Amino acid sequence: MSALAAFVTLGGDPSEAEGRVKAMLAAMPSRGPEARSVLLPGGVALGHRARHAAMGPWRLRPGGPVLTGSLRLDNAAELQSALGLAEAADAALVLAAYDRWGLDLPLHLEGDFALVLWDPAAGRLVGLRDRFGVCPFLYRATPQAVAVASDVEAVLGAFPACPPALDEIWIAEFLSGQPTSAQRTIHRGINRLEPAHMLLVEKGRTEIRRYWRLEVEPRHRPDPPEALLELLERSVAARMRGGTVGAMLSGGLDSSTLAVLASRMSEAPLPVVSMKFDACPEIDERAWIGKVHEAGRFRQLWLDGSEALGGTVEELLAEQGAPYLAPNLPTSRWLYRRAAEAGIEILLDGHGGDEVISFGTSRLTELAAEAQWRSLWRSTAAVSALFGSPRRELFLASASVGASSRWVRALARRLGPRATRDATAWRRAVHPDLVARTGLVQRVREANGVTVKGATDDIRRHIAQLTTPGYPTALEVLDRSAAPCGISPRYPFLERRVVEHCVAQPASAKFRDGMTRALLRDAMRGLLPDEIRLRSSKTDFSPNVRERVLRDWTESLDRLSRRDPGQIADFVDLGVIRGGIDGLRAGEADAPALFQTLRAIVLDEWLRAREFPAAARLDRRTPA
Repeated sequence: MSALAAFVTLGGDPSEAEGRVKAMLAAMPSRGPEARSVLLPGGVALGHRARHAAMGPWRLRPGGPVLTGSLRLDNAAELQSALGLAEAADAALVLAAYDRWGLDLPLHLEGDFALVLWDPAAGRLVGLRDRFGVCPFLYRATPQAVAVASDVEAVLGAFPACPPALDEIWIAEFLSGQPTSAQRTIHRGINRLEPAHMLLVEKGRTEIRRYWRLEVEPRHRPDPPEALLELLERSVAARMRGGTVGAMLSGGLDSSTLAVLASRMSEAPLPVVSMKFDACPEIDERAWIGKVHEAGRFRQLWLDGSEALGGTVEELLAEQGAPYLAPNLPTSRWLYRRAAEAGIEILLDGHGGDEVISFGTSRLTELAAEAQWRSLWRSTAAVSALFGSPRRELFLASASVGASSRWVRALARRLGPRATRDATAWRRAVHPDLVARTGLVQRVREANGVTVKGATDDIRRHIAQLTTPGYPTALEVLDRSAAPCGISPRYPFLERRVVEHCVAQPASAKFRDGMTRALLRDAMRGLLPDEIRLRSSKTDFSPNVRERVLRDWTESLDRLSRRDPGQIADFVDLGVIRGGIDGLRAGEADAPALFQTLRAIVLDEWLRAREFPAAARLDRRTPA
């Protein structure tokens, strides 16, 4: 994945722009060996870094708009036809589309992109991020300048004399696992451009606009399964363009679907990268993967996850540039390295399949509304097996919300379990003073109280799953891990037409005959072996995560247990964190405590590696 850099001078010395962009490019060495920048009139500079010959910045004609960024179009052929062009590169199509449609440009782009375009005639800088946040886009806007880049280190490098303060709100939300915004970063004033948004810098003003929103008209009758299959085939084919293709393959429904579809389009056996666990047979999926091999032609690459060379916390943080929560990141980065060694450049990934296809559990509420009590009870079996919730609780919870009779709703609430759990237990690991200063509890309540626009309850829930603030952050983590290997991760489920199709289907098509994720199971009938297509279980990899933390992060655990823990004491409740560490070492299977511990370790190591002036360490101003 290539990288962009841009600097616009709003006040000060315009001649500094190119030097700032060169410094930004130098701060992103993992994005490729080649870097190029251009200085434009008016104190504007754009830069591009990549591993291939198709280097930006790009320009169609002298004096015309200039473009840089990371770009992969799904609809290149459609654009060529609409613009009346012969075969053209993606960058040329974007520039021609801007000439035709101006600021309506993003409405005509399908694919993954983070772009910056400078229009000298209008004196306007336009920044765009794709609809789901596959490509990273960070920026800092001050009264003197605006800087944009693919990595946070590059944005920091654009303002070496003005280091930003830490953003306490981001830290509190990170530690609690309750992000309320996709815009914030740990650095106050350095922001992400949210997915489906545009950045405009014009006449000294900086403005953020949303250009697309996930909204669909509900289907009252489901579309035939072939419709989803056709959309997925088109999405996979589009993402196989531009390099040597491989796929991640587990024994699950999502990765198996993509691997089989890609193998049908590949002239040679498709390379697939999979994990095996010789030391942990309870999480080993080789038997399932073997079933997938019956449906396609594959060249299998195995890695033993029990011996995963995940790296230390310091190595992972150096790669990520900021604190992160990604329990399986060591495994992912090892998969990327193995894929690169095998000559793979493009790696198809089933990430997003759960959210795009949907488990369809809102169907339980609909069954209660329709008084289909026997069907509701039968349907709770699949949901209980998948998520671990008792069937009786699922049944009563569905009736208490969905039943048309208020008497039935009241009875279900009375028979259901009493609320004994702390509804804000997620805040326990955060220092109480930080909780109070940031208004964390109220902030999270307000964010959770926002109703997503949608025609039905099922559609609202489906859209909410796809637009959660943590979604683009997870994609950034994978992007940062893949970049040093020269791997481009691609996500066929995260394609607009696939997403809109799935969201629009009725809940009865998403959860049918007691089976979750029915849309994809129906679409893959006859293509996937039924053992895989109808598989209802999911492997829990948390024991492997716990074992790896205890094995590889011992020093980090010990530091948090010491009497003088350092800066982290300003942010976490050390008693809670130390209790979680004791439980981790005792082998207690508590996923929330494991994740709290991981967040604390990562933040602690990140703070230790950096020296912050007192004024920059904690910003006590009214949160932005």
